[in-house]
Amino acid sequence: MSYFETKGKLAVISGGSQGLGAALAKQLILKGSNVVIVSRTESKLQKTVTSLELSRLNDDQLIKYIVADVSDPTECSRVFQELDDVPDIVICCAGGAVPGLLVDMEADTLKKHMAICYDTALFFSHAAMKVMIPKQKEIEAHHGRPSKRHLIYCSSVLALFPFIGYGSYGPAKAAIRALADIARQECIPYNISVANILPGNMATEGFVEEEKTKPEITRKIEGPSDARDPDIVAKEVIRDLERGQEMIYTDLIGWILSGLMMGASPRNWGIFQSIIAAVLVFFAPVWMFFVRKDIKDYFQKKTEEEHISKTKTEQTSNSK
Repeated sequence: MSYFETKGKLAVISGGSQGLGAALAKQLILKGSNVVIVSRTESKLQKTVTSLELSRLNDDQLIKYIVADVSDPTECSRVFQELDDVPDIVICCAGGAVPGLLVDMEADTLKKHMAICYDTALFFSHAAMKVMIPKQKEIEAHHGRPSKRHLIYCSSVLALFPFIGYGSYGPAKAAIRALADIARQECIPYNISVANILPGNMATEGFVEEEKTKPEITRKIEGPSDARDPDIVAKEVIRDLERGQEMIYTDLIGWILSGLMMGASPRNWGIFQSIIAAVLVFFAPVWMFFVRKDIKDYFQKKTEEEHISKTKTEQTSNSK
């Protein structure tokens, strides 16, 4: 039994022009879905749709794009108004990380990052619920219990373990985790399943950009983490959705870290998660002792380097 029917279903994906969004679009097309991808940049959307066309199973499949800024609630509403039908699957995949120390960022930058990472999920899912819930009510009133629809968020492993360097990104992804939990509760009466993907590093265009501004201390705490192929991750996400999972981790470390913040979210291999959580109760403080030490050492080294650089500049100036 599959908990995630895809053949002939209409899927709408924000952030579908690249990264995990595009990879999920491809997997859904390969399973017979009709797919609409949404993003701000038309050139990227055109390129992605051309690529997705190669994966279609039949000529009747719908593969198209809509240009929209999904951080704008009006634009989100327009997306669903332009569709010929109410979607069966909505995936909120828009967003992107720009690492850096919180204190070094301007307030306008923080505001922009929150709009990109959180508002996109909030407003797109809100607009989706505004059309999905009335449709489910209508079907139930005339035909009995409606078929299941799906609302899927994309959070991050940083919602489980936030750390220095992701001051604008981590909080937004933690907010998405809370948003998904609340939306899941609201959707219970309408047979709308709400899932949350919490991915780790993936080899995407966004990850390449992320590496350009990532502080050295962030790299050290993050450790050696291989960026996974988004196509492989997308296959695993679809598999977990078919199994009925509502909290989806894309690698082992993400699943382990879930033990730090299980809360009231749905479980994924819950008995083993509980065991991991019990272990982390004792291990996490020890772990954080070394993290704090690394942070202190980093800033001490940074201060020393700045002092040396300043001294050299003054000496050069005096010699003139």
